[in-house]
Amino acid sequence: MKDMGNDNQDKDNERQNRKNWERHERLRDKLDRLHRAQFGQRGFLRPQIIQLFEKGPMNGVDIMNRLQDESHGWYRPSPGSIYPLLEQLEKEGLISKNNEGKFELTAAYGERFGVNDDLSIAISSLESNVSYLEDLGKGDKPRLSKNKERIEKLAKRLQALDASLQTGSGSS
Repeated sequence: MKDMGNDNQDKDNERQNRKNWERHERLRDKLDRLHRAQFGQRGFLRPQIIQLFEKGPMNGVDIMNRLQDESHGWYRPSPGSIYPLLEQLEKEGLISKNNEGKFELTAAYGERFGVNDDLSIAISSLESNVSYLEDLGKGDKPRLSKNKERIEKLAKRLQALDASLQTGSGSS
């Protein structure tokens, strides 16, 4: 009788494990379908490639390999889709070949999209953070007040930077 109880418990455990595994498989299938849907959609390739160039110079094969890696093997663009797009981006002046034969973003890309250097990124980040702090000041003043000294120090540093730009000295 004791063995029957263990057998039933083993079967229950086995059924539960199978249900968990099936649930896991269904979830994995859904995620795979979502991931595949993202890759290969019309118009997605251009922004994907530009995003890759923001990380560094690449050639066409590098791009195909990277996109295949990012899609976990579900999508590998063909040379017929990559190279004409690279040609188009080059004609638009957004990319050019460097000395190593790899494409990279040009200064024109940075000017056109406002990401030409680390300075614009730093300023955009600062603007976003100030907006966040302003919103906090409207709704959560106690939390913001705890950091009043730090905010005042930052304000003084920014004022000193502004003053150095006004005088043209370049340093505070």
